[in-house]
Amino acid sequence: MSAGLDLADQRSEYASLVRWWARMRESKPVHYDAELGNWHVFRYDDVVRIIGDHETFSSDLRSAVRQPEQFAIIARGAFNGFDPPEHTTLRSLVRTALTPRMIAGLEPRITAIAHELLDSLAGRRQVELVADLAYPLPLIVIAELMNIPLADRHRFRAWADALFFQGRGDEPVVVATEEMLRSVEPLIGEMNAYFLDHIRYRRQHPAGDLISMLAAAEVAGARLTDEEVLGVCGFLLVAGHITTTLVLGNAVHLLATRPDLAAALRREPGLIPATVEEVLRFRGQLPATPRRTTREVTIAGQVVPAGEILLLWIASANRDERQFTHADRFDPRREPNRHLGFGRGIHFCVGAPLARLEQHIALRAVLDRWDAFSLDGPVQPEDVRKAIGFRTLPLEVSSAR
Repeated sequence: MSAGLDLADQRSEYASLVRWWARMRESKPVHYDAELGNWHVFRYDDVVRIIGDHETFSSDLRSAVRQPEQFAIIARGAFNGFDPPEHTTLRSLVRTALTPRMIAGLEPRITAIAHELLDSLAGRRQVELVADLAYPLPLIVIAELMNIPLADRHRFRAWADALFFQGRGDEPVVVATEEMLRSVEPLIGEMNAYFLDHIRYRRQHPAGDLISMLAAAEVAGARLTDEEVLGVCGFLLVAGHITTTLVLGNAVHLLATRPDLAAALRREPGLIPATVEEVLRFRGQLPATPRRTTREVTIAGQVVPAGEILLLWIASANRDERQFTHADRFDPRREPNRHLGFGRGIHFCVGAPLARLEQHIALRAVLDRWDAFSLDGPVQPEDVRKAIGFRTLPLEVSSAR
């Protein structure tokens, strides 16, 4: 159960990136880009080394660009961009609220939401996978977790896009420029005010929701400030719904172009979790992640000075032939599959268990509901330099139900 390189459109920007990553892994695994003023890192072992050494390779890029006021406010709780000990404290506080038991308990409700969304499509031959399922499912889940009115959910996408894409500049920058941040600052200010109102209300009127739990979380006498809770909410808004939207879209796109794979999963649904892991490796949502050197260091024979920005190409590392046999084949039976789709080590995505649960449930629901589905027109990809996935995914579907 394997597939060749997922390059149906050999002229696509994604296909070009895949070919570029392969060339660079072989010829220039660590490369200085004079035009952008940063370093690119392409091989799996080098990326893993950098992710695992926070003392030499810092996640804190706040000094790399001046942050407008509203971004500076939300950054106080954006622990994914911090180093220990600050990162350790904030992550521990978040984990006291976002526990494995709490996430596992969401399975019945996530299943119900997925089927409600699919029920609303009954009788239709054409659907838009992103708008009809992949986007609303995780958004409803995160809104319910935070006890936020679903009527407000239409505002979430603009906020999440502002945080994740930060202006959608034309150039593949590593760190968003001040100009890019300022272009979306009004949206971030709107989001900050909205969440701060909810956070302050829940401090006075706790209700057992995620915001209430974050506001009450305590580890070794430390508690989150309102702005830190806000930063966590912003992070979860991105990690809690954009990841699932992109990965589910990528999975369904792959199965729509390979009906034999979809048929195999219907026969053997126990392979769905492994299939999701292979999607995260083969066409995961995160192209790259940045780091900053704290001292001079040698990587793959290249001397990199202190204070330099590195762009770690996660998607390239996940296709490194040195780590993954037949790396350009999609194989749900791949073992082992130590992909980096959710990061590694202390920065492993705290929202990964929730994202995985949503993806497993949604993919199973799609396969159960539709006997067949295929692409029904051109898709609209994301800017693959910032996210790998689709903004639209039109399908033609058939169902016996």
